[in-house]
Amino acid sequence: MMMSRLCALTLAVGALAAGSALALQQPAKKAYILVQVEVTNAQQYGEYTKLSPAIIEKFGGHFLARGGRVATLEGPPARSRVVVIEFPSFERAKQFYDSPEYVAARKVRAGAADAQFVLVEGQ
Repeated sequence: MMMSRLCALTLAVGALAAGSALALQQPAKKAYILVQVEVTNAQQYGEYTKLSPAIIEKFGGHFLARGGRVATLEGPPARSRVVVIEFPSFERAKQFYDSPEYVAARKVRAGAADAQFVLVEGQ
């Protein structure tokens, strides 16, 4: 009787450990920065767009959409420029946005555009 309880306990602990190991192996959920921009100074904004791609790439991000055709399907009209950037995780996207390099790039963009940045975790 004692031996079967010990075996059951050993199996239960093993199952929990295996579940924890599987949870650790799950890839992080991707994250997306959704940006709506109204450019007010094209020349100055152009300087910003020269800086941002390399910084985005440094944090594992890449553009999914960048200033392409836009159609508002519902709600207030979208701003003239919409950008979607994918990152490997929510944390990496935050690291990008808060990085010294991107803080400096945002200063270049200041006064050249009105923008909204939204970070969302994906599946």
